[in-house]
Amino acid sequence: MSGEPVRRTPSGRALCLVGSPGVPDGTDGTDGTDGTLALVLSPERQSVAVGRHWVVRAAVDAGVTGMANQVVELLTSELLANAVLHGSAGRAIHLWFRCTDVVARISVSDSVLDPPVVLHPGLVAPSGRGMAIVEAMSNRWGVDERPDVGKTVWFEIDLDEY
Repeated sequence: MSGEPVRRTPSGRALCLVGSPGVPDGTDGTDGTDGTLALVLSPERQSVAVGRHWVVRAAVDAGVTGMANQVVELLTSELLANAVLHGSAGRAIHLWFRCTDVVARISVSDSVLDPPVVLHPGLVAPSGRGMAIVEAMSNRWGVDERPDVGKTVWFEIDLDEY
């Protein structure tokens, strides 16, 4: 898509800012209607850090600071890590951030339809806790299946609790 701002990761890979799904793309990374910001990431490990830092900056710009910002950072990392690990290789990961005065919502899309699973692994298990953390620390979370393109996993936190 032409006219989109392009940013580069430290490795030089292009990241394009686009609008929200189902609405016209803006040239500034917003959809022009509800203030949703969006980022397209390549499906590689370094995209977790790139996306996490992008969301933290967007949250600060929206006035989300302190513990609420730390929760947004952690849970975004979990969703992005799942998308990189379990999403299909070679297909973009989409990250959205929307914030009102009372709720921050982060959504991550990948190209696989399989929904995430909340696991409760043993104490010494090296992985498998991500969605349990999302479930425990968010106020709401869910999965929107999009059969034509994959799934979107999202969470919300109520800002008045922080």
